[in-house]
Amino acid sequence: MEAVHRLRQSEAKSSRRTIRRAVEILRTEGALSLWFKFLGETVYRRVILFERRLDEPVVSESAVVPVTVEVLRASGIDEYVASRPGAEESETRKRLDMGHRCFVARYQDSIASTCWVGIRRARIDYLGWEIELADTEAYVYESYTTPCFRNLNIPLVRGLEIARYYRGLGYRRLLAVVVPENKAAFRPAEKVGYRRIGVMGFVQAGWWRHD
Repeated sequence: MEAVHRLRQSEAKSSRRTIRRAVEILRTEGALSLWFKFLGETVYRRVILFERRLDEPVVSESAVVPVTVEVLRASGIDEYVASRPGAEESETRKRLDMGHRCFVARYQDSIASTCWVGIRRARIDYLGWEIELADTEAYVYESYTTPCFRNLNIPLVRGLEIARYYRGLGYRRLLAVVVPENKAAFRPAEKVGYRRIGVMGFVQAGWWRHD
């Protein structure tokens, strides 16, 4: 009986957290955002597809603090894993072996922001899809900035450096996706030069799924 009681207490706490989160989304983002978040956990998910053409100019910008951008090397994997919540050494090595590159923005001796770029094939975890890329396309994904370095324009500097890097290699465009409810991610992408070109997603009910 004691175990059942603890289980019920745990379920009640989880329900209260869910309700508080729903109320916060409703208060700050509105009913429409709450509705799509609910759908995203049940039957419907979609992302906005962005394109950054590399035949267009790449401007120069600076962050609020001085940062340098570099490509992660195998010797830096341990440091990357330690700085990135949820990162795993085996997965990081696998990505590098596949030809994916991780761009690291540094402030002094600290990793401030990171972002991955995939070629040939890339996975969109939110949709459970794997997409095939043309030889002249690269897919930008998993952007992350350490909380204490946010709102300092660092992702903009990192994103522009990625554009310069792949343009120098002869690529024609970068692709990226953003979940529509993640409105904070729209402005940084647009400042780098990305523009919306489509929507991808699926509707699912039990075993049936339409992409």
